[in-house]
Amino acid sequence: MPRILIVDDESSIVLAVRDELVFEGYEVESAADGPGGLEKAREWKPDVMLLDLMLPGMNGFEVCRQIRATMPELWIIMLTIRGQEVDRVMGLELGADDYMIKPFSLRELVARIKVGLRRQQLRKSAPHIFGEIEIDLRAHRVLKKGVEVELTPKEYNILALLVERAGQVVTRNEFCDQIWGTDVFVTPRVVDTHIASIRKKLESDPNLPKYIHSLRGVGYKLDTNLTET
Repeated sequence: MPRILIVDDESSIVLAVRDELVFEGYEVESAADGPGGLEKAREWKPDVMLLDLMLPGMNGFEVCRQIRATMPELWIIMLTIRGQEVDRVMGLELGADDYMIKPFSLRELVARIKVGLRRQQLRKSAPHIFGEIEIDLRAHRVLKKGVEVELTPKEYNILALLVERAGQVVTRNEFCDQIWGTDVFVTPRVVDTHIASIRKKLESDPNLPKYIHSLRGVGYKLDTNLTET
Protein backbone atom coordinates (compact mmCIF):
# COMPACT_ATOMS: atom_id res chain seq x y z
CA MET A 1 0.00 0.00 0.00
CA PRO A 2 1.54 3.36 -1.04
CA ARG A 3 2.42 5.70 1.81
CA ILE A 4 1.50 9.40 1.67
CA LEU A 5 2.91 11.93 4.14
CA ILE A 6 1.05 15.24 4.57
CA VAL A 7 3.16 18.06 6.01
CA ASP A 8 0.79 20.98 6.66
CA ASP A 9 -0.19 23.05 9.70
CA GLU A 10 -3.80 23.64 8.57
CA SER A 11 -5.75 20.90 10.32
CA SER A 12 -8.84 21.29 8.13
CA ILE A 13 -6.78 20.63 4.99
CA VAL A 14 -4.99 17.70 6.60
CA LEU A 15 -8.28 16.07 7.65
CA ALA A 16 -9.91 16.55 4.24
CA VAL A 17 -6.88 15.25 2.34
CA ARG A 18 -6.37 12.35 4.75
CA ASP A 19 -10.01 11.21 4.41
CA GLU A 20 -9.80 11.32 0.61
CA LEU A 21 -6.51 9.42 0.46
CA VAL A 22 -7.63 6.76 2.95
CA PHE A 23 -10.77 6.30 0.84
CA GLU A 24 -8.49 5.79 -2.19
CA GLY A 25 -6.66 3.04 -0.32
CA TYR A 26 -3.46 4.84 0.71
CA GLU A 27 -1.70 4.69 4.06
CA VAL A 28 -1.50 8.25 5.44
CA GLU A 29 0.52 10.03 8.12
CA SER A 30 0.91 13.75 8.82
CA ALA A 31 3.13 16.34 10.49
CA ALA A 32 2.26 19.93 11.42
CA ASP A 33 5.67 21.63 11.11
CA GLY A 34 8.87 21.47 9.11
CA PRO A 35 11.13 19.64 11.59
CA GLY A 36 8.35 17.14 12.30
CA GLY A 37 7.88 16.52 8.60
CA LEU A 38 11.59 15.83 8.14
CA GLU A 39 11.68 13.42 11.06
CA LYS A 40 8.53 11.59 9.97
CA ALA A 41 9.76 11.26 6.38
CA ARG A 42 13.09 9.80 7.47
CA GLU A 43 11.50 7.34 9.89
CA TRP A 44 8.39 6.33 7.95
CA LYS A 45 9.84 6.51 4.40
CA PRO A 46 6.72 7.56 2.46
CA ASP A 47 6.29 7.21 -1.29
CA VAL A 48 4.81 10.70 -1.71
CA MET A 49 5.14 13.84 0.43
CA LEU A 50 2.51 16.59 0.25
CA LEU A 51 4.51 19.55 1.49
CA ASP A 52 3.10 22.94 2.47
CA LEU A 53 5.36 25.90 1.74
CA MET A 54 4.58 28.04 4.80
CA LEU A 55 5.34 25.86 7.84
CA PRO A 56 6.26 26.58 11.47
CA GLY A 57 9.83 25.81 12.46
CA MET A 58 11.17 25.35 8.93
CA ASN A 59 9.63 26.38 5.62
CA GLY A 60 8.80 23.95 2.84
CA PHE A 61 11.74 25.07 0.71
CA GLU A 62 14.23 24.03 3.38
CA VAL A 63 12.39 20.78 4.12
CA CYS A 64 12.49 19.97 0.41
CA ARG A 65 16.20 20.80 0.13
CA GLN A 66 17.15 18.63 3.08
CA ILE A 67 14.93 15.65 2.31
CA ARG A 68 15.90 15.54 -1.36
CA ALA A 69 19.56 15.07 -0.42
CA THR A 70 18.81 11.83 1.46
CA MET A 71 15.63 10.56 -0.26
CA PRO A 72 16.08 11.17 -4.01
CA GLU A 73 13.25 8.84 -5.02
CA LEU A 74 10.59 10.48 -2.81
CA TRP A 75 7.89 12.20 -4.91
CA ILE A 76 7.33 15.71 -3.48
CA ILE A 77 4.23 17.78 -4.26
CA MET A 78 4.32 21.30 -2.81
CA LEU A 79 1.04 22.75 -1.54
CA THR A 80 0.75 26.50 -1.04
CA ILE A 81 -1.50 29.52 -1.27
CA ARG A 82 1.34 31.42 -2.88
CA GLY A 83 1.06 31.30 -6.65
CA GLN A 84 3.94 33.48 -7.79
CA GLU A 85 6.07 31.98 -10.55
CA VAL A 86 9.25 32.58 -8.54
CA ASP A 87 7.98 30.29 -5.76
CA ARG A 88 7.13 27.55 -8.21
CA VAL A 89 10.50 27.75 -9.90
CA MET A 90 12.36 27.81 -6.57
CA GLY A 91 10.47 24.79 -5.32
CA LEU A 92 11.20 22.82 -8.48
CA GLU A 93 14.86 23.81 -8.46
CA LEU A 94 15.18 22.61 -4.86
CA GLY A 95 13.82 19.22 -5.84
CA ALA A 96 10.01 19.36 -5.71
CA ASP A 97 8.37 17.27 -8.42
CA ASP A 98 5.01 18.99 -8.61
CA TYR A 99 3.21 22.07 -7.33
CA MET A 100 -0.44 22.72 -6.41
CA ILE A 101 -2.02 25.98 -5.30
CA LYS A 102 -4.60 26.11 -2.51
CA PRO A 103 -7.52 25.76 -2.72
CA PHE A 104 -7.15 22.68 -4.89
CA SER A 105 -9.41 19.90 -6.08
CA LEU A 106 -9.06 16.68 -4.07
CA ARG A 107 -9.79 14.77 -7.27
CA GLU A 108 -6.91 16.50 -9.04
CA LEU A 109 -4.61 15.94 -6.07
CA VAL A 110 -5.31 12.20 -6.17
CA ALA A 111 -4.63 12.21 -9.92
CA ARG A 112 -1.29 13.99 -9.35
CA ILE A 113 -0.36 11.45 -6.66
CA LYS A 114 -1.10 8.57 -9.03
CA VAL A 115 1.11 10.18 -11.68
CA GLY A 116 3.84 10.62 -9.08
CA LEU A 117 3.67 6.99 -8.00
CA ARG A 118 4.01 5.82 -11.61
CA ARG A 119 6.98 8.08 -12.21
CA GLN A 120 8.54 7.04 -8.93
CA GLN A 121 8.65 3.47 -10.21
CA LEU A 122 10.48 4.71 -13.30
CA ARG A 123 13.00 6.45 -11.05
CA LYS A 124 13.85 3.11 -9.48
CA SER A 125 14.56 1.54 -12.85
CA ALA A 126 17.80 1.63 -14.85
CA PRO A 127 18.48 4.65 -17.07
CA HIS A 128 16.41 4.72 -20.26
CA ILE A 129 18.52 4.82 -23.42
CA PHE A 130 17.11 6.02 -26.73
CA GLY A 131 19.83 6.10 -29.38
CA GLU A 132 22.36 8.72 -28.25
CA ILE A 133 20.14 9.94 -25.40
CA GLU A 134 20.28 8.58 -21.85
CA ILE A 135 17.54 9.62 -19.43
CA ASP A 136 18.30 8.79 -15.80
CA LEU A 137 15.20 9.55 -13.74
CA ARG A 138 16.90 8.44 -10.51
CA ALA A 139 19.66 11.00 -10.93
CA HIS A 140 17.30 13.55 -12.52
CA ARG A 141 19.61 14.08 -15.50
CA VAL A 142 19.73 13.69 -19.26
CA LEU A 143 22.84 12.87 -21.30
CA LYS A 144 23.51 13.18 -25.01
CA LYS A 145 26.57 11.24 -26.16
CA GLY A 146 27.66 11.15 -22.52
CA VAL A 147 27.40 14.93 -22.03
CA GLU A 148 24.79 16.29 -19.63
CA VAL A 149 21.99 18.29 -21.24
CA GLU A 150 20.74 21.32 -19.31
CA LEU A 151 16.95 21.33 -19.22
CA THR A 152 14.62 23.71 -17.42
CA PRO A 153 12.33 22.14 -14.76
CA LYS A 154 9.37 22.26 -17.16
CA GLU A 155 11.39 20.74 -20.01
CA TYR A 156 12.59 17.94 -17.75
CA ASN A 157 9.06 17.18 -16.52
CA ILE A 158 7.77 17.11 -20.10
CA LEU A 159 10.52 14.68 -21.07
CA ALA A 160 9.85 12.52 -17.98
CA LEU A 161 6.18 12.29 -18.95
CA LEU A 162 7.18 11.23 -22.47
CA VAL A 163 9.45 8.54 -20.98
CA GLU A 164 6.61 7.34 -18.74
CA ARG A 165 4.38 7.05 -21.80
CA ALA A 166 7.11 6.03 -24.26
CA GLY A 167 5.66 4.87 -27.57
CA GLN A 168 2.28 6.45 -26.78
CA VAL A 169 0.97 9.82 -27.87
CA VAL A 170 0.66 12.37 -25.04
CA THR A 171 -1.91 15.00 -25.98
CA ARG A 172 -1.27 18.70 -25.57
CA ASN A 173 -4.10 18.88 -23.05
CA GLU A 174 -2.46 16.14 -20.98
CA PHE A 175 0.81 18.08 -20.97
CA CYS A 176 -1.05 21.22 -19.84
CA ASP A 177 -2.89 19.42 -17.03
CA GLN A 178 -0.02 17.28 -15.73
CA ILE A 179 2.90 19.71 -16.12
CA TRP A 180 1.25 23.05 -15.40
CA GLY A 181 -1.89 21.88 -13.54
CA THR A 182 -5.56 22.50 -14.15
CA ASP A 183 -5.44 25.64 -12.00
CA VAL A 184 -3.11 27.39 -14.49
CA PHE A 185 -4.30 28.44 -17.94
CA VAL A 186 -1.79 27.31 -20.55
CA THR A 187 -2.41 27.21 -24.28
CA PRO A 188 -1.30 24.25 -26.42
CA ARG A 189 1.11 26.61 -28.13
CA VAL A 190 3.14 26.82 -24.91
CA VAL A 191 3.58 23.04 -25.06
CA ASP A 192 4.80 23.30 -28.66
CA THR A 193 7.32 25.95 -27.65
CA HIS A 194 8.75 23.78 -24.88
CA ILE A 195 8.93 20.73 -27.15
CA ALA A 196 10.78 22.81 -29.75
CA SER A 197 13.31 23.84 -27.08
CA ILE A 198 13.80 20.21 -25.97
CA ARG A 199 14.34 19.15 -29.57
CA LYS A 200 17.03 21.78 -30.04
CA LYS A 201 18.89 20.32 -27.07
CA LEU A 202 18.40 16.64 -27.89
CA GLU A 203 18.07 16.29 -31.64
CA SER A 204 20.94 16.46 -34.11
CA ASP A 205 18.47 18.04 -36.56
CA PRO A 206 15.43 19.53 -34.77
CA ASN A 207 13.65 19.84 -38.13
CA LEU A 208 13.94 16.06 -38.64
CA PRO A 209 13.49 14.73 -35.10
CA LYS A 210 14.46 11.13 -34.30
CA TYR A 211 13.30 11.06 -30.69
CA ILE A 212 10.21 13.21 -30.14
CA HIS A 213 7.63 12.87 -32.90
CA SER A 214 4.47 14.91 -33.31
CA LEU A 215 0.99 13.86 -34.33
CA ARG A 216 -0.43 16.97 -35.96
CA GLY A 217 -3.19 18.55 -33.94
CA VAL A 218 -2.96 15.93 -31.17
CA GLY A 219 0.35 15.75 -29.31
CA TYR A 220 3.78 14.11 -29.11
CA LYS A 221 5.37 10.75 -28.44
CA LEU A 222 8.85 9.43 -27.65
CA ASP A 223 10.05 6.93 -30.26
CA THR A 224 10.72 3.48 -28.80
CA ASN A 225 12.07 1.96 -32.02
CA LEU A 226 15.52 3.26 -31.08
CA THR A 227 17.67 1.04 -28.89
CA GLU A 228 16.60 1.17 -25.24
CA THR A 229 18.01 -0.69 -22.22
